[in-house]
Amino acid sequence: MVEKKLISEAWLLLKNFIKECFCEEAFSYIEKEFRILLHSSIRGWTRVMLYPNLVYEALLKNSKKMRIVGGGILAGWLWGGKFIPSPYLYNFIYETFQKMGCAISAKPQGVKAFLYGNDLLLASVDKVLPPIKKGECIAIVDSEDLKVIGIGILLYDEPEIAELIRQGQMLTAIVKNVFDLGVHIRDERFFT
Repeated sequence: MVEKKLISEAWLLLKNFIKECFCEEAFSYIEKEFRILLHSSIRGWTRVMLYPNLVYEALLKNSKKMRIVGGGILAGWLWGGKFIPSPYLYNFIYETFQKMGCAISAKPQGVKAFLYGNDLLLASVDKVLPPIKKGECIAIVDSEDLKVIGIGILLYDEPEIAELIRQGQMLTAIVKNVFDLGVHIRDERFFT
């Protein structure tokens, strides 16, 4: 597990992300009901896990007896001083608060392509769920069931997207795939 300074930095990054993309109420709930633990991985990414308070207390009692490698809700990852949200965090907040932001809803053909590790093309965008910012991580949402299937980096701002539409550039990649749930099928070594 990682030192307390890094945990407080992770809370701040998580708080800023949730307030920007969802609502103050969502972060207040998470702050009250969950504790955060960080787990380093061999790939240099630090997993940010949310544990319900009761589970967290049990972990503290037993942490000297066992090595904890994960559990709770995967909120995301810390990498390069940034917080990269996970699809699980988006889905948890949506199921709890019926709020969704910092996302793009994708049509079925875009969902399939993204789950195969491809970038999201403009032709596959159903709608934008603001706020979104070029260069930031956003969620890709299946337009049919409103489940988040992955995370990507937005390559264009909304005005640039509108201009691409006017120019008929529908085969332009607008979201670079960072993580998608299809990785579980494509690469079973992902969790090593």
